[in-house]
Amino acid sequence: MTYSLKLIDVREGQTRRIGAQYGFWHNPAFMEAIATLHNVNPLQLQVFKGEELFSILPLYERSKMGIKGIVAPVGAYYQGFSFAYEDNVHPARKLLDTCAVCAETARFLAGRYRKLHMRLNPDNEDVRSFTWNGFKTAPLYTFRMRVVDEIQPLADERKKLRTAQKLGMVLEERFDSEVFIRLQSDLDQRKNHKLGVSYSALQSFLEKLFSVGLLKQFNVVWEDRRVSSNILLHDGGRVAYTLFQATAEDALKKGAATFHSLSLLKCLPAGSEIFDYCGANVQEVARFKAALGLELKHFYQIRL
Repeated sequence: MTYSLKLIDVREGQTRRIGAQYGFWHNPAFMEAIATLHNVNPLQLQVFKGEELFSILPLYERSKMGIKGIVAPVGAYYQGFSFAYEDNVHPARKLLDTCAVCAETARFLAGRYRKLHMRLNPDNEDVRSFTWNGFKTAPLYTFRMRVVDEIQPLADERKKLRTAQKLGMVLEERFDSEVFIRLQSDLDQRKNHKLGVSYSALQSFLEKLFSVGLLKQFNVVWEDRRVSSNILLHDGGRVAYTLFQATAEDALKKGAATFHSLSLLKCLPAGSEIFDYCGANVQEVARFKAALGLELKHFYQIRL
């Protein structure tokens, strides 16, 4: 079977989708917002099997001293493939087509870029074709939870949850970018963490996503204060993503982060089947998420 590839600038309005809707990470509105936030060029790689669109891959291009490369912006947590597989496809055919598409993609990108860094999503499990074509692959980790599963946190986390509930903490859905930015800024100062973008740029990014229906904000309210804020990304698909969560230090000691993370599972948008907590690669954060009883999943980063 012959494959052909086409690289499209998202801002030129020629993006395609597979199925009834875009996968979240290659939604054009999201990609354009990321491009503004990180000063990159948003691209969509379209892979055709014969005459039919078979796969798409979101990419972000940055030029430095005249040399173009593919980068993985922090705000775009995954840049994974979407495939147009039929429901009854034979597993062997699916495996072979996946390898073929990844191999064609690897050769295509290697022929155009000297440097590349991207993170696939947890559904993209087979990266052998990238390795066979000279790319470096390494696993990263995230925590996920299926909506139908019963979560079983450790005893310490259950105690924190009860403490927060007894103190009268409640979860609200309300978009207020200033609340989140204040809490995130305080968190970064406590952790001596550099965000990589300005807070004003991040705030504009959040407001843009909210305006196009790709973002929800959930806050924990305690004693008339919003003491924890979470940014939830969702486009109506089966997976909802929580990319940012920041909690005030005094509320953290009273169980607010545990209450927030567990309560979110009861407030997921209609149609959601999986909640992805976007990361398990920072030791302190990974330990907290593991104690909540979430499921560890791997995904791959690709480098050239």
